[in-house]
Amino acid sequence: MSVVVISLVVWLVLVFLSVTKGIEKNWLQKLTSLHAPIRISPTDAYYQSYFYQIDALSSASGYTYKTIGEKKEATLSDPFQPEIDAELPSSLAHPHAIAGVLCDPVKNAYQALENVRQQIPQLSFQDYEIGGALMRLQLKTSGSSLSQMTYLLSFPDQNPHLRSLLVSEQPLDFTQEPPTQLSYAHFVNGHLVLPDTRSDIPAILPKNYKESGVQIGDLGSLSYTAFTIGSMQEQKIHFRVVGFYDPGIMSVGNKCLLVPKEITREIHGSLQTFSPDGTPTNGIFVWTPSLEKTNEIAEELSSQFEELGISHYWKVTTYENFEFAKDLLLQFRSDRTLLLLIGAIILIVACSNIVSLLVLLVNDKKKEIAILQSMGASFKSIAAIFGLCGILMGTVSCLLGSLLAILTLRNIDLLVSFLSSIQGRAAFNPLFFGQSLPNQLSSEALIFVLIATPILSLLAGLIPAIKASRIRPSSILRSE
Repeated sequence: MSVVVISLVVWLVLVFLSVTKGIEKNWLQKLTSLHAPIRISPTDAYYQSYFYQIDALSSASGYTYKTIGEKKEATLSDPFQPEIDAELPSSLAHPHAIAGVLCDPVKNAYQALENVRQQIPQLSFQDYEIGGALMRLQLKTSGSSLSQMTYLLSFPDQNPHLRSLLVSEQPLDFTQEPPTQLSYAHFVNGHLVLPDTRSDIPAILPKNYKESGVQIGDLGSLSYTAFTIGSMQEQKIHFRVVGFYDPGIMSVGNKCLLVPKEITREIHGSLQTFSPDGTPTNGIFVWTPSLEKTNEIAEELSSQFEELGISHYWKVTTYENFEFAKDLLLQFRSDRTLLLLIGAIILIVACSNIVSLLVLLVNDKKKEIAILQSMGASFKSIAAIFGLCGILMGTVSCLLGSLLAILTLRNIDLLVSFLSSIQGRAAFNPLFFGQSLPNQLSSEALIFVLIATPILSLLAGLIPAIKASRIRPSSILRSE
């Protein structure tokens, strides 16, 4: 009976910990698919620097501030021309020169990224901009319109996970461009291809719009205000829906459109957009080959920035400290710790059955134990027999529970379907748990069980072992 009880507890602990670990892994994947695991954002020192402020005072820059992407593409780090532009104000920060040359934090940052990519070829990075506009969308199916404030994110075409984000019932992957022009975003040899939308810009919307009746080819407009001579006027950009994507976990994900970078730059030059959760609206996304290397790569980038003298211009942030995800990740860790604690307590209670079983066995076998001692068996050897029984019971229970857990995880979809049919509704909300529960056995949970169960079983077997070793052969044999 003890073996059965411990096996059931091991099974329960492994299944719960594995599913919880899998859900956390899926959420992290969603978190870092669109929003990269490492984000490099400008600091206040960057925005107050001569390098950033000079664009608003230079005719060559159109007297507008430039985004990181525009700074990267610019041929001149200092566009100011004394013979053309007005005299610089005294409040402007002094130029930061290194070896007599104006420091270019953007180009130096990309140099540092390239240095790291030489060590890790799978590293991907791209600048991003987030803008805001009023969206008006015409629905062809119902003839109605949709109007709401929305955020705009520049196309992350360097994102290695971009393909997995797009949601479509049509084929998305091609080895060559199809002979007939497609009306939706697709991939040719792994590269994103946007359809020709003529005068309209292509836009990819979050998948919740598709569920609300929006279709490929629907037309809409983006309105924003821009400064003109003497006043502010409304500007309008027309767009066409060319696809849908899974926003994953972003505070503004369900209201964030993917548009060409030219649009976000145009809006960025007209007005400043503020994210509701404090996420920087301009920066560099860095996608790592695996989440396990995130902190290591972030530290390497910070070290590179220190060597190049630009560390005060940039803030390197990992997904663990993202404004919109920090509380969620902390909650996941708390839940995992709580489940481990509960699992350990249940294992302790289950293994205590071994104490009762072996104590009964000792009381039943007192005569045999006394005979062994009278034949020369030591106290240690007697104790070792019952201690070994406890370890064997724990080991057998651990193996049986692990096999049962593997079998359950492999057929977890059938179990979920059974639970759903009993309840008459979905047992687990797909919005939070995904379309199916994780079915991979957690290596951390398995190691925990394989170590904890035999140790607890050994400790449980020590009590009856000590009791058996204290039996006095003379008194037992005399009573018999």
